Amino acid sequence: MFKRELQIPLQHRKSFFLFGPRGSGKTTWLTQSVPDALFVNLVRSDFYLPLAANPAHLRSFIPQQFSDWIVIDEIQRVPELLNEVHDLIESQGH
Repeated sequence: MFKRELQIPLQHRKSFFLFGPRGSGKTTWLTQSVPDALFVNLVRSDFYLPLAANPAHLRSFIPQQFSDWIVIDEIQRVPELLNEVHDLIESQGH
């Protein structure tokens, strides 16, 4: 494993997008940097299928009073989720 030069002060940010080429270590970096995050991996059918059918269903994946990071991996598979994410950030501070 290569040492990543990515420096994001996670304790000071509420949300961000992490873009990069496939296989560059984005998911690995996130799992190491925010191990307590809620991970929604849209490669998995149990996440992809319900969210592709109804993006608003994202809210049901988030436990009540959850205040840690939420990672949506492969969000490009369901672009409509960006509206839900935007609303969650604006309305609930997620």
